[in-house]
Amino acid sequence: MEHPSDGGGQEPPLPGWLAAGPTGITAYALARAGAEMNAAFARRLATVGLRPHTFFVLVHLAREPALTSAELARRLAMTPQSMSTLLQGLADAGWVDRPVGARRGQRVDVRLTAAGRQALEAAGPVLAELGRPEAIGLTAEESATLHALLDRVLQALAAAPEGR
Repeated sequence: MEHPSDGGGQEPPLPGWLAAGPTGITAYALARAGAEMNAAFARRLATVGLRPHTFFVLVHLAREPALTSAELARRLAMTPQSMSTLLQGLADAGWVDRPVGARRGQRVDVRLTAAGRQALEAAGPVLAELGRPEAIGLTAEESATLHALLDRVLQALAAAPEGR
């Protein structure tokens, strides 16, 4: 039976990409930047009483006035059960209108209320601050380039045969 090395033997050298450290791996850098941006996004939204998923539901409903729970779940990559729970909370807060008592197979549209629109609009100024190129250490030109590159990355990943 083999035992793990106790440090007395010589380990094989690391491959070049690993020896250089993870910061040289583009996917790693992108994932780290995404995680940091998600955290900053959530902190900013919290200052106006919103969470990211709540914000995205309100954005979709503001742009398209009538969507079903299933349509929203697909757009936000959530399970139908999680979306149902989220929408119940939004309905309880008075931010969406979600009719109850529909028959099986009947389309039930979720709609944004005036209070929901107000909550969404309150997020505008705090997100505008986060969206300033200087807030993420970029110039306006660099920000535009980054945006274009991220769009390309998203398109390539969405088109990849293995999917998401």
